[in-house]
Amino acid sequence: MTREKIFTAAQELFQQKGFEPTTVREIANLAGVNVALINYHFGSKEQLLAELVEQTTEQTLLLLSDISKSAASPIEKLNQMLALFIEKIFSNKSYYQMIHRELSTPQRPELNDQIGKPLKKNRNEMLKIIEEGQKKKVFRKDIDIDLTISTVFGLMYQTTHIAFKSKVYDKDLRDDEILKARLLKHLQELMKNHLVR
Repeated sequence: MTREKIFTAAQELFQQKGFEPTTVREIANLAGVNVALINYHFGSKEQLLAELVEQTTEQTLLLLSDISKSAASPIEKLNQMLALFIEKIFSNKSYYQMIHRELSTPQRPELNDQIGKPLKKNRNEMLKIIEEGQKKKVFRKDIDIDLTISTVFGLMYQTTHIAFKSKVYDKDLRDDEILKARLLKHLQELMKNHLVR
């Protein structure tokens, strides 16, 4: 119960203020616990963030693994994964923007490594689907898989970023449901045109 309270408070504050400006005392106050309990359960603010990311990505990994193991075709699996990632990112944009911001900060390489490891597991599920499609001769072999996956995630993160939406998009694309549907359709078409022979 205490760990969950701390997780919830930390996630809320990290999303609102960012990781660096948030203090352990603020997390403790919002969670209604003593500062010593945060140190007892997590050891540090950095470890708290790392465990928060680990917990969040584990839930996604289970869903991705189910898609990966299903009997669907590689393109159907890829479409399902894209839909899952888009839904996850849109349902908690501020969390993913905070994670993206932390990964872009070079001052804490150890923390970036801790955050990056669980995220890489989820990325690897998409990699498996593309490689499966290549083995089945559904997808082309002559593609750069790393850049293909980076293109997908880069587009998802950029299009959901509040600053980008408010300054670049027309009004109709500021509506999340419209944008989500368009983004999914665009990524599915993009991946199909890029990957399928």
